[in-house]
Amino acid sequence: MKRAYTDIAEGQMHYRYIGHGQPLVLLHMSGSSSDEFEQVGDLLSSKFSVYAPDLLGFGGSDAPPRYYSLRDHAETVIRFMDALQIPNAVIAGNLVGANIAARIALEWAERVNGLMLCHLVYDSDYGRFKSKRQLPIFQKVELSLDGNHLMEYWKRASQYGEAVEYANARALCLHQAGPFGESLHWALFEDDDYTEILPRIKAPTVVVALEKIASAVGQPQVAALVPGAKYESIKGVSAYVARTNPKDFAQIILDYFAQR
Repeated sequence: MKRAYTDIAEGQMHYRYIGHGQPLVLLHMSGSSSDEFEQVGDLLSSKFSVYAPDLLGFGGSDAPPRYYSLRDHAETVIRFMDALQIPNAVIAGNLVGANIAARIALEWAERVNGLMLCHLVYDSDYGRFKSKRQLPIFQKVELSLDGNHLMEYWKRASQYGEAVEYANARALCLHQAGPFGESLHWALFEDDDYTEILPRIKAPTVVVALEKIASAVGQPQVAALVPGAKYESIKGVSAYVARTNPKDFAQIILDYFAQR
């Protein structure tokens, strides 16, 4: 994928792009960047014009001017699309990226041709959902002269038990994000109740469960809440699916949204 920058009201957004065809916007997971979609973009380039932005505070994009809610991030994606003159697109998000995609589909429905929610972060108990904001693993990593902050990045990146190269890629993304590394998680656990958001989505939707994540058991409920949504699962994969299993990730998009 090629790399470029575009300007929005808050500053520059860095993004990766490739291909030709109907527009597809890929939204990365928390503590990551568009680099997680490098291989996915290549696999989809014959059917889609693929765009993968770095959300503000991540990758090569500028920092947000203040603490951003998920709705704020969703609006920056719309501004990103406006800057590149993308009137509407299929939008696919991974984990927190899926939650942002859901907010886009809710509030800017006319901009969404299709929606892939890859393991949207969800809990039917809203109080329990909000309490996760206080878990130690989601707290800010403070810089330290002895370098312990680098070990903390590694701990968080290696939690899924994937090969070292995948953990290393995520650790580098967390390090690059610095004070914003966990900001998407903070916004996530302060967001509205998805039990109320999901039933209001009107876009054609496929919900994807990543079976290596314990919360995969809740993904059928996510699919049941979105009117007319389809459901898929990918066996033996973690949050790093776009890195470890790009063919599986890309194939679901092709199966549901490629124009024949």
